[in-house]
Amino acid sequence: MCRMIAFASRTPLDAAPYLDTLAWFCSSGNLVDRWEKRVGGNHPDGWGVAYRQDGEIRVVRSGKPAASDPLLSQVRVRTDRFLGHVRFASNPETVHAGNSHPFLSAGVALAHNGTFYGKIGEEGDGRKVSDTLVFLERLSGRWKDRSLRGLAGALGEMLSDPGLVGEYSAANLLIATPERTFAFRRFRRDGEYYTLYLRAGEESSVVASQPPDGSDGWRLLADGELIELVPGTPRSVLLS
Repeated sequence: MCRMIAFASRTPLDAAPYLDTLAWFCSSGNLVDRWEKRVGGNHPDGWGVAYRQDGEIRVVRSGKPAASDPLLSQVRVRTDRFLGHVRFASNPETVHAGNSHPFLSAGVALAHNGTFYGKIGEEGDGRKVSDTLVFLERLSGRWKDRSLRGLAGALGEMLSDPGLVGEYSAANLLIATPERTFAFRRFRRDGEYYTLYLRAGEESSVVASQPPDGSDGWRLLADGELIELVPGTPRSVLLS
């Protein structure tokens, strides 16, 4: 259970406001009514960011609450591609930097809100790693051309295989390569929590689990909607 934010811009932006949003998500991000707030905030169980620098995707992760972790303020970066993520872990024993999102595999960074089961969950349990990391490793292998169309095909195949992913709760995903950024919303329950909102602009476009401000222009992605996040008008496809 997580909150996420990403942007893509024409020119590099200061990431500090988006890091501040992660701290706010940690302390006050939306929860489902039946979940209890934990010490440290609503999503205190680690944070992570991925961003493009020198043509590569770089990752910083921590197992501490974003709202109080000094490391967050030490991330000083200007970039045109950014993903951020904070956690509310279903199992407190998994709270450490190694289980914080985004994960990185074969040059692809991925942050996930939801839980996979099936073979992916079993492999994660056996390796004592996140189910999201196992999902990413398989996705990065299947997704050959790193295009929107190719990603739609790979996600469609994987999420339609119950033996692979089981009765997963949601597959809300933020994905970045050195060339492109994508966002995908898919939920099987708790649709009021597993949300992704888009605000498209000519200079930058942003997607977030919940609007981090009261400004106009945010729209909720449809269930099954996959977008390539770009300044201007993001391209979109709808997976069945």
